Amino acid sequence: MDLRLALGLAEALERPSFPEGVGLEVYLDPGLLEEDEPFRQLAAKRPKRLSVHLPFWNLDLLSPDPEVRGLTLRRLLLGLDRAAELGADRAVFHSGIPHGRTPEEDQRRAERLAAALKPVVRRAEILGVELFLENTHEPSPEGLKAVLEAYPELGFCFDAAHARVFSHTPEPAPWLELNPHHLHLNDTDGLFDRHWNLGQGVLGHRDWLGPFLDRTLVLEVRGDPGPSLRLLQELAAGRLTPS
Repeated sequence: MDLRLALGLAEALERPSFPEGVGLEVYLDPGLLEEDEPFRQLAAKRPKRLSVHLPFWNLDLLSPDPEVRGLTLRRLLLGLDRAAELGADRAVFHSGIPHGRTPEEDQRRAERLAAALKPVVRRAEILGVELFLENTHEPSPEGLKAVLEAYPELGFCFDAAHARVFSHTPEPAPWLELNPHHLHLNDTDGLFDRHWNLGQGVLGHRDWLGPFLDRTLVLEVRGDPGPSLRLLQELAAGRLTPS
């Protein structure tokens, strides 16, 4: 099982060790993105399996403000450069599509996003970093499907909590049809993006996660990830039955 723990860059540097057999997905904190020393330090101590989460706060490749569009592109490209410096094998990013869009607006925006992503996808390919588009505030999988079809080399990262809390398609099944090879795992009460341990909320991972245990699984939980690690180990061993 390719299991990784999600941490911010500063948190990863402060952590003395990682659970045995567990890799790392590091969020590239915007405040540290342009500082070289933190990346040198992390490269020296990183686990064997490492991915990055590219910056996303206030970024949108399709913002009406050209300054924001330009800033977003520069941050994504720099994030990919940092991923390569760290020896990361993959990078995850958000589409920037805002919440509350109609399906029609979502589809039109997806077509424009596919065009805007061309330099990002190209940079990732040149650097040898696999790139994964994560669902965030899209109303349904359809908009993401159009982007993924435009770039066969682009993978899908599924976050069930985002689907439940932010989208108009709360159940996992329609999103799983996009065949995710990277999954962000945490639990929620269904109202807020809580980042609870698996089994603590309403997402029912034991009912749908089994066929995807051979993919890259990233624990995005706050605090001790022990309960989530144990649930995944029991699920992999077949000791958990659907609820």
